[in-house]
Amino acid sequence: MKKTAVITVLLMIAGTSVFAQVAQTNNRQVVRFQERRGVTLSGGLQVAVPTGEFAENYGRLPFGINAFISVPLLNAPIEIGGGFAWNHMARSKADVFINNPEGGRNAGTLRINGNSYTYQIHGRLRPFNGRFRPYGEVFVGARNFSTTSKLQSSSGVQPSTERLDRNFTFIAGWGVGAKYEVTPGVFIEARFESSVGSKTEYIDPESITIDDQASFDFRNLESRTDQWALSVGVAFAF
Repeated sequence: MKKTAVITVLLMIAGTSVFAQVAQTNNRQVVRFQERRGVTLSGGLQVAVPTGEFAENYGRLPFGINAFISVPLLNAPIEIGGGFAWNHMARSKADVFINNPEGGRNAGTLRINGNSYTYQIHGRLRPFNGRFRPYGEVFVGARNFSTTSKLQSSSGVQPSTERLDRNFTFIAGWGVGAKYEVTPGVFIEARFESSVGSKTEYIDPESITIDDQASFDFRNLESRTDQWALSVGVAFAF
């Protein structure tokens, strides 16, 4: 009996030691994961808020989407990366008649679209690596204001798309944001940025006219292109 009791006690001690080592190993792995800084990919919905003469001339809030990638430097709280944003600025649609090769006319649809495309690179400071991760950044880049037409015939012919106008502007600015982890590696993110843009031309959404013969006209506005941008979305840490 004594021998059995001694063996039982030794087995209990050994089992407790094994479980303690496993728990300690798991805790070290969790801490190591939390301390490691990896690549972050994010994307979301965005609304741009023109300011200054851009707001006076354009007078709308372009909506769109954005996406970013951010890479830490040697596991430091400093990151570098880049981003892209698309914002819709103008749209007009009308039913038209299109001449066909046989001398008749087919019904169709003509669309005029104005969009802006932003390309930027950033340097970001993100001091904390826990569940809540605020950050601040500065960025530079370019913004492309583009206007296109798309003519679609009811006869099933491949629609024709034509780029009508394209203008670029240099941008620079700063941004702040915060990410909160909802499940390991997945975050919800909110972001604000302010940018200044040089003077350029962009479509006046109130000026677009289309007649039933598929003829159209529009005019451009010209001003500086300073703006704010607000976005919410999802981020993934690797």
